[in-house]
Amino acid sequence: MGNGEFTKEHTNMTKGVLVLMLLFHHVFLGDAVERYGVQTLIGNRGTMNNMVMFCKICIAGFAFLSAYGMTKSFQKDPNAGPRELAALSVRRWLKVMLSVWFVYVPALLYSGLVMGTSIPALYAVEGLGNPIRLLLRMAVDALGLAAYCGIPTINVTWWYLSYAVLLIFTMPMLYLLYRKFRYLLLPVFCLLPAVTLTVSNIVLFAELLPSAVLGIAFAYEGWFAPAKDKKARAARFALCVVLFGLCYGLAVYVNMIFGYLLAFTIPCMIFYGICLVPVLSKVLAFLGKYSMNIFLTHTFIYYYFYTDFIYSFHRDWLILLVLLGTSLGVAIVLELLKKVTGYRRLSEKCISLLSPAPIKE
Repeated sequence: MGNGEFTKEHTNMTKGVLVLMLLFHHVFLGDAVERYGVQTLIGNRGTMNNMVMFCKICIAGFAFLSAYGMTKSFQKDPNAGPRELAALSVRRWLKVMLSVWFVYVPALLYSGLVMGTSIPALYAVEGLGNPIRLLLRMAVDALGLAAYCGIPTINVTWWYLSYAVLLIFTMPMLYLLYRKFRYLLLPVFCLLPAVTLTVSNIVLFAELLPSAVLGIAFAYEGWFAPAKDKKARAARFALCVVLFGLCYGLAVYVNMIFGYLLAFTIPCMIFYGICLVPVLSKVLAFLGKYSMNIFLTHTFIYYYFYTDFIYSFHRDWLILLVLLGTSLGVAIVLELLKKVTGYRRLSEKCISLLSPAPIKE
């Protein structure tokens, strides 16, 4: 592994790294560190804050992986047109949303029945006097569109779902554009970060779009090229490390959106080096397997429901470990519930109805 194509296993390892960065970014962002007197391994608070902010790069990494994976699916039919590509996008969207809905309903019930938060209050609707408005807001939130519609959401971290949904449905157009213009498209989209700095009302979609286009390019051009020997692999890994350092410099000392351009260095480091470390690669792949559920649930644990418990451990590495263990445990339980309740089988049937082709995404 690592000397052929970028496989599902590589993808899971990358997701494992990205979800660790996600947890680190969220749990140590804001005033919680000061409020709970968290002791950090990194004594310099400025350096710690820089690292926390830099880990936001994980969202660009997820955008890269999403575009890469969808491009690989599109390439299975070289003659696919807009209609066929749109059908694949709808399948990908439904696959994502079925995972979201399995968390959304229990989270809503848990908020009301256990934590005592009324659903109308959650969605900023006074009492039960306007049920239609409440139901509409719930529906928009459940569809992952709350961030673009400017309404309250059950989980602030789910803003990324709005981006993901938009990316999924624009991928056919982006793929067809790349298939036609190839390398000419790259400089155009890679200039977007500079444009977003001059347009005040630009949406985050434009900031992350270069990462997605680079994901398309890596898949289409086969840029995860196998190394000829150990020296070549080591050289490429070293180059990725240097570029990752540049990514940190751009994100921290220039602007985060310029760092997004080099988010591809994370899967590249996985491909050329980290995948060869036996225990570490297995652990990362295991985390990556459950990354979707961890993303969907971790904010409920550390921010909404059990903040005092998570931060009661005081030391940063222990807080992160407890949050990771708790989130992973919940993620595993969710997958077991999907299996025993038949939800997983039902989901596969729903997705397969959109196309007679088997699901191999």
